[in-house]
Amino acid sequence: MGSFAFSILEGENAPWHRPIYGFNEINALIGRIYDACFVVIAWLVGARVSEILGLEVGCIEHHRSPDGGEISYLHGRVYKMATGDGGRPHRWIAPEPVVRAIEILERLSAPVRKQVGSNRLWLLTRDPILLQQPSGIPNTGSVAMRLNGAFRDLVNLPLHKGKPWRLNTHQGRKTFARFIGKRDRTGLHALQEHLGHISRIMTDHAYVGTDFELAELIGEETMKETRAALEDLLTARALAGHAGRMIVQRSRFRGRTRDGELRDYVDFILRDSGMVLGVCDWGYCLYRREYSACHGDDHGPNELWRSQSVCVNCANFAVSQRHRPVWEDRRRRNAALLEHPDLDGESRELAEQRIIECDAILSEMDGDLRGDG
Repeated sequence: MGSFAFSILEGENAPWHRPIYGFNEINALIGRIYDACFVVIAWLVGARVSEILGLEVGCIEHHRSPDGGEISYLHGRVYKMATGDGGRPHRWIAPEPVVRAIEILERLSAPVRKQVGSNRLWLLTRDPILLQQPSGIPNTGSVAMRLNGAFRDLVNLPLHKGKPWRLNTHQGRKTFARFIGKRDRTGLHALQEHLGHISRIMTDHAYVGTDFELAELIGEETMKETRAALEDLLTARALAGHAGRMIVQRSRFRGRTRDGELRDYVDFILRDSGMVLGVCDWGYCLYRREYSACHGDDHGPNELWRSQSVCVNCANFAVSQRHRPVWEDRRRRNAALLEHPDLDGESRELAEQRIIECDAILSEMDGDLRGDG
């Protein structure tokens, strides 16, 4: 076993784990893989711990979507508020890492499942190699202990305000709801690929399911995001974009601190206007379908057509100082492209146009700030 070498992950210079030499080390590593699978499922699906621990072999389903693509679902049961002991069936949208985690769980649990004659994926034992110890399904408390013990040490979880961050089994569900409800996703590139795909499916296919508490959590996060965005827009001294210019001209709260009058006005907007804040990664989308440059529908912006170049010409678009780094970075990247001598004419023209767009956004905000001075 000592000659076995673990793989080197992309971007790293050494194997992800040191060599191991005995059954105890293998058993411990298998336990950490179970922990990692739990984290992936909890944080990227939003299921409760009881629902994750109740999963069985074959719980991934693949279905064809109306646009011809494939959607993967995690099939399980919701136990909270269910009328019977068996819970009620439910499907969660499963991004690729969750599908992979289930495949790993099926392989890891195969020996112990065969021994006891069960389809449950979370049959754990202290002896997964020789299978001489009893097996069982962990409970919420034991999962929390595992996450805050050897697993936290293995992943070298960074300190929070100088203290170890304590993981709990509900954090994944809350983080999932916070992201799906998030309107301004600037700077969330690591999560965008996986959770952004889920949020689009949930919107496009009117996905609700039977996890009503999760839907409520997402709704609460969406409202928080919308409120924070409105307060930012109404008090900003400098905004860019068509909608941004309109707000700067009309807002009586421009440059003011956030106070009770502002909160009351935001309450009024949320209560009476029916305004929808669209998901955006490079600004704010004060979504109104009739003005949508991306040809969105009643649910919100069109993800296929939405881009920075489309948004800069949209009447719904506004950019605040918090989005400045996105546009500065976009300008730097396109300026770097122009330095390549082999860049073809079409690509050069596109890069130049993007630089013009970035300059327009940045100078608009700079001009407003100078005007206030």
